[in-house]
Amino acid sequence: MMIVIGLTGGIASGKSLVARELAKRPGFAAIEIDRLAWEVYRPGSPVYNRLVEHFGPGILRSGGEIDRKKLGEIVFKDRTELQFLSETVHPAITARLRELVERERRRGTKVLILEAAVLLESRHVERALFDYIIALKVGQEEQLRRLRERDGLSQEEAELRIKAQEPESLQGADYIIEASGRPEETVAKVGELIASLLGKGIE
Repeated sequence: MMIVIGLTGGIASGKSLVARELAKRPGFAAIEIDRLAWEVYRPGSPVYNRLVEHFGPGILRSGGEIDRKKLGEIVFKDRTELQFLSETVHPAITARLRELVERERRRGTKVLILEAAVLLESRHVERALFDYIIALKVGQEEQLRRLRERDGLSQEEAELRIKAQEPESLQGADYIIEASGRPEETVAKVGELIASLLGKGIE
Protein backbone atom coordinates (compact mmCIF):
# COMPACT_ATOMS: atom_id res chain seq x y z
CA MET A 1 0.00 0.00 0.00
CA MET A 2 1.25 3.47 -0.90
CA ILE A 3 0.66 6.53 1.24
CA VAL A 4 0.47 9.96 -0.40
CA ILE A 5 1.90 12.88 1.57
CA GLY A 6 1.16 16.49 0.69
CA LEU A 7 4.12 18.69 1.67
CA THR A 8 3.53 22.43 1.84
CA GLY A 9 4.78 25.60 3.50
CA GLY A 10 5.58 29.24 2.80
CA ILE A 11 8.35 30.51 0.54
CA ALA A 12 11.85 29.45 1.68
CA SER A 13 10.41 26.94 4.15
CA GLY A 14 12.59 24.21 2.65
CA LYS A 15 9.83 22.03 1.21
CA SER A 16 11.59 21.41 -2.12
CA LEU A 17 14.81 20.39 -0.40
CA VAL A 18 12.98 18.10 2.03
CA ALA A 19 11.03 16.42 -0.79
CA ARG A 20 14.19 16.01 -2.87
CA GLU A 21 16.18 14.46 -0.01
CA LEU A 22 13.41 12.10 1.08
CA ALA A 23 12.91 10.96 -2.54
CA LYS A 24 16.43 9.47 -2.38
CA ARG A 25 15.27 6.91 0.18
CA PRO A 26 14.24 3.42 -0.96
CA GLY A 27 10.51 3.25 -1.68
CA PHE A 28 10.10 7.06 -1.70
CA ALA A 29 9.27 9.32 -4.65
CA ALA A 30 8.42 13.02 -4.97
CA ILE A 31 6.50 15.17 -7.46
CA GLU A 32 6.59 18.99 -7.55
CA ILE A 33 3.01 19.94 -8.37
CA ASP A 34 3.93 23.48 -9.41
CA ARG A 35 6.09 22.07 -12.24
CA LEU A 36 3.11 20.21 -13.71
CA ALA A 37 1.77 23.57 -14.90
CA TRP A 38 4.67 23.77 -17.35
CA GLU A 39 3.58 20.45 -18.84
CA VAL A 40 -0.01 21.51 -19.48
CA TYR A 41 1.14 24.81 -21.03
CA ARG A 42 3.39 23.12 -23.59
CA PRO A 43 2.77 23.99 -27.26
CA GLY A 44 0.23 21.73 -28.92
CA SER A 45 -1.44 20.61 -25.69
CA PRO A 46 -5.23 21.05 -25.35
CA VAL A 47 -4.70 23.72 -22.68
CA TYR A 48 -2.22 25.60 -24.87
CA ASN A 49 -4.61 25.56 -27.83
CA ARG A 50 -7.56 26.76 -25.75
CA LEU A 51 -5.58 29.61 -24.16
CA VAL A 52 -4.20 30.83 -27.47
CA GLU A 53 -7.68 30.68 -29.02
CA HIS A 54 -9.14 32.66 -26.12
CA PHE A 55 -6.40 35.22 -25.41
CA GLY A 56 -4.87 35.47 -28.87
CA PRO A 57 -1.26 35.20 -30.13
CA GLY A 58 -0.22 38.18 -28.01
CA ILE A 59 0.43 35.82 -25.08
CA LEU A 60 3.12 33.92 -27.02
CA ARG A 61 6.90 34.30 -27.07
CA SER A 62 8.72 34.44 -30.39
CA GLY A 63 9.34 30.69 -30.20
CA GLY A 64 5.66 29.91 -29.81
CA GLU A 65 5.64 29.12 -26.08
CA ILE A 66 3.13 30.80 -23.78
CA ASP A 67 4.67 33.78 -22.00
CA ARG A 68 3.22 33.32 -18.51
CA LYS A 69 4.26 36.85 -17.52
CA LYS A 70 2.21 38.36 -20.35
CA LEU A 71 -0.67 36.03 -19.52
CA GLY A 72 -0.47 37.07 -15.87
CA GLU A 73 -0.63 40.77 -16.79
CA ILE A 74 -3.97 40.07 -18.47
CA VAL A 75 -5.65 37.80 -15.94
CA PHE A 76 -4.67 39.63 -12.77
CA LYS A 77 -6.45 42.74 -14.06
CA ASP A 78 -9.67 40.89 -14.87
CA ARG A 79 -11.32 38.42 -12.49
CA THR A 80 -13.39 36.88 -15.30
CA GLU A 81 -10.24 36.13 -17.31
CA LEU A 82 -8.52 34.77 -14.21
CA GLN A 83 -11.46 32.44 -13.61
CA PHE A 84 -11.30 31.26 -17.23
CA LEU A 85 -7.58 30.54 -16.85
CA SER A 86 -8.09 28.61 -13.60
CA GLU A 87 -10.96 26.56 -15.01
CA THR A 88 -8.84 25.72 -18.06
CA VAL A 89 -5.52 24.90 -16.40
CA HIS A 90 -6.30 23.34 -13.01
CA PRO A 91 -8.42 20.38 -14.18
CA ALA A 92 -5.59 19.44 -16.54
CA ILE A 93 -3.05 19.62 -13.71
CA THR A 94 -5.30 17.51 -11.46
CA ALA A 95 -5.80 14.91 -14.21
CA ARG A 96 -2.05 14.71 -14.82
CA LEU A 97 -1.42 14.45 -11.09
CA ARG A 98 -3.83 11.52 -10.82
CA GLU A 99 -1.96 9.77 -13.65
CA LEU A 100 1.37 10.25 -11.88
CA VAL A 101 0.00 9.00 -8.56
CA GLU A 102 -1.28 5.84 -10.24
CA ARG A 103 2.05 5.41 -12.04
CA GLU A 104 3.90 5.45 -8.72
CA ARG A 105 1.37 3.06 -7.20
CA ARG A 106 1.99 0.58 -10.01
CA ARG A 107 5.75 0.95 -9.54
CA GLY A 108 5.39 -0.18 -5.94
CA THR A 109 6.30 3.17 -4.38
CA LYS A 110 5.65 3.12 -0.65
CA VAL A 111 5.64 6.87 0.03
CA LEU A 112 4.77 9.50 -2.58
CA ILE A 113 5.42 13.12 -1.62
CA LEU A 114 3.44 15.75 -3.52
CA GLU A 115 5.06 19.12 -2.91
CA ALA A 116 3.39 22.47 -3.60
CA ALA A 117 3.19 25.97 -2.18
CA VAL A 118 -0.61 26.32 -2.23
CA LEU A 119 -1.99 22.96 -1.07
CA LEU A 120 -4.01 24.55 1.71
CA GLU A 121 -5.17 27.71 -0.06
CA SER A 122 -6.23 26.58 -3.52
CA ARG A 123 -9.82 25.46 -4.04
CA HIS A 124 -8.56 23.48 -7.02
CA VAL A 125 -6.50 21.08 -4.91
CA GLU A 126 -8.23 17.74 -4.58
CA ARG A 127 -7.83 16.90 -0.89
CA ALA A 128 -8.88 13.29 -1.47
CA LEU A 129 -5.59 12.70 -3.33
CA PHE A 130 -3.67 12.99 -0.06
CA ASP A 131 -3.60 10.66 2.91
CA TYR A 132 -1.84 13.30 5.02
CA ILE A 133 -0.74 16.92 4.59
CA ILE A 134 2.42 18.10 6.34
CA ALA A 135 3.18 21.82 6.55
CA LEU A 136 6.60 23.32 7.24
CA LYS A 137 6.63 26.42 9.42
CA VAL A 138 9.58 28.83 9.55
CA GLY A 139 10.14 31.88 11.74
CA GLN A 140 10.00 35.15 9.80
CA GLU A 141 13.61 36.19 10.52
CA GLU A 142 14.94 32.86 9.29
CA GLN A 143 12.61 32.97 6.29
CA LEU A 144 13.92 36.42 5.35
CA ARG A 145 17.53 35.31 5.76
CA ARG A 146 17.04 32.24 3.56
CA LEU A 147 15.20 34.16 0.87
CA ARG A 148 17.77 36.95 0.70
CA GLU A 149 20.62 34.43 0.54
CA ARG A 150 18.89 32.17 -2.00
CA ASP A 151 17.61 34.80 -4.44
CA GLY A 152 19.99 37.71 -3.78
CA LEU A 153 17.20 40.03 -2.64
CA SER A 154 17.26 43.17 -0.54
CA GLN A 155 15.48 43.14 2.81
CA GLU A 156 12.55 45.07 1.32
CA GLU A 157 12.29 42.80 -1.72
CA ALA A 158 12.34 39.70 0.47
CA GLU A 159 9.65 41.10 2.77
CA LEU A 160 7.40 41.93 -0.20
CA ARG A 161 7.81 38.47 -1.68
CA ILE A 162 7.03 36.76 1.62
CA LYS A 163 3.94 38.91 2.06
CA ALA A 164 2.75 38.12 -1.48
CA GLN A 165 3.20 34.37 -1.07
CA GLU A 166 2.42 33.89 2.59
CA PRO A 167 0.05 30.94 3.16
CA GLU A 168 -3.31 32.04 4.54
CA SER A 169 -3.38 29.32 7.15
CA LEU A 170 -1.70 26.08 8.15
CA GLN A 171 -4.81 24.91 9.99
CA GLY A 172 -5.76 22.52 7.19
CA ALA A 173 -2.55 20.52 7.68
CA ASP A 174 -2.62 17.23 9.53
CA TYR A 175 0.85 17.95 10.95
CA ILE A 176 2.94 21.12 11.29
CA ILE A 177 6.73 20.77 11.48
CA GLU A 178 8.95 23.52 12.82
CA ALA A 179 11.50 24.01 10.03
CA SER A 180 13.60 26.97 11.23
CA GLY A 181 16.62 24.79 12.02
CA ARG A 182 19.23 23.28 9.73
CA PRO A 183 17.87 21.59 6.58
CA GLU A 184 19.09 18.16 7.64
CA GLU A 185 17.18 18.52 10.92
CA THR A 186 13.96 19.26 9.05
CA VAL A 187 14.53 16.31 6.70
CA ALA A 188 15.03 14.08 9.74
CA LYS A 189 11.87 15.38 11.44
CA VAL A 190 9.69 14.85 8.39
CA GLY A 191 11.28 11.45 7.76
CA GLU A 192 10.55 10.33 11.32
CA LEU A 193 6.95 11.51 11.07
CA ILE A 194 6.42 9.64 7.81
CA ALA A 195 7.99 6.52 9.31
CA SER A 196 5.48 6.69 12.17
CA LEU A 197 2.62 7.11 9.68
CA LEU A 198 3.85 4.08 7.76
CA GLY A 199 3.96 2.16 11.00
CA LYS A 200 0.33 2.79 11.88
CA GLY A 201 -1.02 2.57 8.33
CA ILE A 202 -3.79 4.68 6.80
CA GLU A 203 -6.47 5.74 9.24
